[in-house]
Amino acid sequence: MNRIFRALEAFAVGDAMGMVTEFMTRRQISARFDFVSDLLEPEHSPIHKNLTRGQITDDTEQVLYLIKLYNEKRNFLQETVKEALCRWADECDPIGKGYIGPSTKRAIEAFKNKEEFESLGTTSGAPMRVLAPVLCSLNKSEKHLVEVIRECTVPTHNTNLALEASLSVGFAYYYAAKGQGVNGIIEAAIRGSRLAEELSCAEFVGPSAGERLSLIRDLIGGELPDHFLDRIYYLFGTTMEAVDVAVAAIAIGLFCRDDVWQAIRMGASIGGDTDTIAAIAGSLSSLQGETNNIPHFITQRVLKTNENLDLEKYVRYVEETSDIDD
Repeated sequence: MNRIFRALEAFAVGDAMGMVTEFMTRRQISARFDFVSDLLEPEHSPIHKNLTRGQITDDTEQVLYLIKLYNEKRNFLQETVKEALCRWADECDPIGKGYIGPSTKRAIEAFKNKEEFESLGTTSGAPMRVLAPVLCSLNKSEKHLVEVIRECTVPTHNTNLALEASLSVGFAYYYAAKGQGVNGIIEAAIRGSRLAEELSCAEFVGPSAGERLSLIRDLIGGELPDHFLDRIYYLFGTTMEAVDVAVAAIAIGLFCRDDVWQAIRMGASIGGDTDTIAAIAGSLSSLQGETNNIPHFITQRVLKTNENLDLEKYVRYVEETSDIDD
C-alpha cells in the first residue's frame, strides 16, 4: 500500500474515531467506553449528535481540499490555502454541521468579504492541516518544508504558538517518512518548533511545544497505554490549543511507533480535542511503518459513510505536485 495512501487513511480513520469523544474528559471516556476500540455512535457525543457513525470532520476535509488545490494551482502560496478553505466552507457546510474551528471561521468570513484581517489564531486548526503540504513535499528540502508549512498556517493562525505547533507536527511527519527513529523524530519536532522563533508573527504568552516535547522523550517506553495517556492529559493538556494538540499527538504517535491502530485508539481515548489528536497520531504512526493495521471493517465503514472519500485520487494529486518548484 502506498505510504501517501496509508497516511491519509490513518488520518481519516483517526478523525472519525475521535469525532464522538471530542471535548469529553479523560474520566468521562474511561467511564463510558473504557478504551475506544470501535467507531462510536454520535448520540454519545457532547457536540456532534447530528453526524453519522464513521463520519470525518474538518480535519480530513481541509487536508484533502488543500491537496486538491495545491495540485490545481501548482503552488503552495497563501492565496491557494485561502481559496481551498473558502471552497471547503462552501461545499462541505462545516458551519451547519458544527465542526468549524473559531479561528478558521473568522478567517474564512474575512477572505470572502475581502476584509482586512489579523490572523491571530492559536488553536488546533493550524497543525491539523499540515499533513497536506508535508505529503506534497517529501522529496523537497527542509527549507521548502518550513516555507510551505508557514504558508499553510499563517492565513488563519499567524501566531508563535500556532507556528510552533505546525512546524513540530510537520517536521515529525517529514522525518518519520524519511525513516528516522523515535529519538530522531523527537529531535526534528523540537527543532521545527524552535524554527518558529525565526518567523515573523504575532506573539502570545503560552507554553513551548519544543520544551514540552523535550520532556516527552522520558515518558515514551515502559508505560502502559492508559498510564501514558493520563500523564499526557494531566501534565500537558489536550485542549483545542495548537500546542496541546501537537504535543499530545506526537507523543502518542511515537509511543505507538508503527502500531497505527493503537495510536488511533489512544488518540480517541485521551479526551479533549480527540479527533485532531487521533488523526495526527495515526498518520504519524503510519509514516513510521510499512503497513496500516487498522481493522478492515473500520476502514470500510469510514469509506462507506463518507461516499466521496476517494483517497486514491488524492494520492495521485500528491504525486503530481512533486514537480512544483521549490
